[in-house]
Amino acid sequence: MTYQAVGIGTVADDGTGDSLRIGADKLNDNFVEIYTLLGTGTALSSGISATATVITLDSPVINTPTLTGAVGGTQTSASITTLATTTVNGTTINAGTLALAAGSITDSSGAIDFGNENLVTTGTFGAGTTTVGTLTCGVLTSTGSSIVFEGATADASETTITVTDPTADRTITFPDTTGTVITSGDTNSVTGTIIAADTVAEANMADDAIGAAQLKTLSTLLIKNSGGTTLKTLYGAGA
Repeated sequence: MTYQAVGIGTVADDGTGDSLRIGADKLNDNFVEIYTLLGTGTALSSGISATATVITLDSPVINTPTLTGAVGGTQTSASITTLATTTVNGTTINAGTLALAAGSITDSSGAIDFGNENLVTTGTFGAGTTTVGTLTCGVLTSTGSSIVFEGATADASETTITVTDPTADRTITFPDTTGTVITSGDTNSVTGTIIAADTVAEANMADDAIGAAQLKTLSTLLIKNSGGTTLKTLYGAGA
């Protein structure tokens, strides 16, 4: 029903306005519509208060509302099932113990777990000190000078692979074979299978010679003068 105005005439008591009965009927109709929309028809619903700009609802049920403008206040309890394209203009978003702020993700527990999901980025992945299980990647670039391996036991002993600050691009190639990497600190690690046949030359020996210490078994030939003084000692592999 549209609003019904009571006719009051052009001037006072000119006889052109509504009669008392018609005017009262219009007032009744208007109030019935208000009481029907905001209450039970005979009484207004409790919990509704309003000023010119504020409406406060106690435990309302709002079906398919359309909200425009800015929504203020604090939302303390709600269930949002679907959000389409949404822009949140805030510097901090808190969801439980998770906080998104200033371009970073933090958690009050100190750890963020993605479960069994894959983490994929087309940009650069950077980390300070990080712990991962299995890391699969293409090219791994470290801006530091060392890679530290803790080993199976978390203790005070680690193995560190480090590099001297490069002055040019360097490439270290691991061969396509199974074996142990030999370092200059190894003893008794080099075996005959590593050395190709007929490849050890004088240039590979200290002072271009093989001494008694390098022979597995030893035979010695002494060359002496007539006075019995040793002039030369020759070493050979013994039987």
